[in-house]
Amino acid sequence: MQKNTSTTLINLAALAARRAGVITLEQAGAALWQRQLSGTPSRILFAPETLLTSDPGAAENIYAGVFALAGDTVDVAGDSPFSIVPPTARWARALHSFEWLIHLEAHAGELSAVNARALIEEWIAAKSASSSAAQAPDVVARRVTAWLVESPLLLDGAKAPFKLAYMRSLGRQLRRLERVCGRLPHGVARGEVACALCLAGTVIADQSRLQRWALAVLRETLDAQVLPDGGHATRNPAALSALLTAVLPLREALQRRQQAVPQGLVAAIDRMLPMLRFLRHTDGTLSAFHGAGFEPASRITSILAWDDVSGRPSDNARYSGFQRLGAGDSAVLFDTGKTPAPGFAAAAHASALAFELSHGGFRLVGGCGALGNARPGWESAARASAAHSTLTLADRSSAKILALWPLSAILGPVLYRGPREVMVEREGRFARATHDGYRDEFGVVHERTLSLSEDGLWLDGTDKLIGEGKLAAAAFALRFHLGPDVKVRRDKARRNAMLRLPDGSLWLFAVDDGPPLELEESIVLAAPRALKRTVQIVIPANTLTDDVVRWHIARHAEPLSDGDDPGDGAAQTVERP
Repeated sequence: MQKNTSTTLINLAALAARRAGVITLEQAGAALWQRQLSGTPSRILFAPETLLTSDPGAAENIYAGVFALAGDTVDVAGDSPFSIVPPTARWARALHSFEWLIHLEAHAGELSAVNARALIEEWIAAKSASSSAAQAPDVVARRVTAWLVESPLLLDGAKAPFKLAYMRSLGRQLRRLERVCGRLPHGVARGEVACALCLAGTVIADQSRLQRWALAVLRETLDAQVLPDGGHATRNPAALSALLTAVLPLREALQRRQQAVPQGLVAAIDRMLPMLRFLRHTDGTLSAFHGAGFEPASRITSILAWDDVSGRPSDNARYSGFQRLGAGDSAVLFDTGKTPAPGFAAAAHASALAFELSHGGFRLVGGCGALGNARPGWESAARASAAHSTLTLADRSSAKILALWPLSAILGPVLYRGPREVMVEREGRFARATHDGYRDEFGVVHERTLSLSEDGLWLDGTDKLIGEGKLAAAAFALRFHLGPDVKVRRDKARRNAMLRLPDGSLWLFAVDDGPPLELEESIVLAAPRALKRTVQIVIPANTLTDDVVRWHIARHAEPLSDGDDPGDGAAQTVERP
């Protein structure tokens, strides 16, 4: 164990040294920048498309000085939104991104244009425009994109002083993005910055040099981040939606200019779209693995609407480390991957062999999600194994979060010392996987088997601990975090728990072989910044006496039709397949 730990830390130290060296060289390169940077744009040829949709209600709020962003609502009471103290950093980032400009299109007209121009002028003059929230590279990229998308609203009929101020500010922001793009670490932000620069080079006149350079950066970025099966190197499903939101409008802009879309960009899009569909639950939302926050189903639908092929990957996404079991109106997503590489693991979760189950429009079993989106101090708790529907041994996670200074200062709170070997066996709606994340410390590996019935109404599960270490009689727990809309009641024998969904359907969680279950409180991210209390089913056990636990989840009553009494369906049970 000590040897493996030392080797891991040595590898992380080497990575930190390489990253520090790269940053130093790129900063020096920026100081000696040889390529001529973009000047003040002369003319915008056309407004690019966007995947964002306008909301008339949000537009009326903006007219009234009410900004509902990132889960917080602020009434600026006649002041500029850029002069007030923001309630949260997330709200400030959303404000400075200007993506909310799209809502003013809902009532497009002179009033909307005047309001939009006034807000742009306020931002240009505001001190907060130079704040860290406003100048974060991904925020600048989104702001540049939003200004380009809304250029007809902003510029048509505008007076010369506003046009000049708008173009000068746009040029300054593009120069900032050019300077930082090369030294950004690989991640979604680098992809968004490269896309914004490509888009600007495509829709702004006389920016072909910028376009060529940015396309080369984007191609290299996508090659490093998009896996062969279409997943993202962070293993975060939301990273796919963020990248697709940036690259799809770029593809359309290139086609509109009658320019060839680089094959690397086409190939990345063709891989990412099916994988996004793979990671989508039957309720329309994305799985909550590896830092994915809450995203409305409507946003995922709008992205997938751009998929002309509607292709699907294999149900075994071996590069991304996920399995999908689907039947009827049910879907099971199973995390069977290793810890991402350190460069992509700053937000990864210790979710080895966790699963999520959805049926129809509801999430039955899932994880806590990115709790740090609502409570920044809860990021570490959300990344622990106990926040996922999987096994925890001796209250330990299957991977650790780097906290050793100065490595953490350079690399961030990366996840490390996770499973080095994950074995997967897959056939039809059956999947079995093992991981060795607990082997070094406890001398056991965790094996989980999941099998979904043909109609999707019965899920069998078996959890097993294998290895001589189980003789140490260590305590472990199996956790099943229920969806926020699921109500639960346990029987007196503590062998079964009845789950009631909002549609009135009843599902049974049963322990077929193993110790009694318990019900404990849990919490889930149910909106951009809203946490909702829920319940988790916990099976506390011991490695010596309970090394194998068998359980199942099955529907025992169909949804209620209008006029049904809630008790009418309780006797309608399904047989084990």
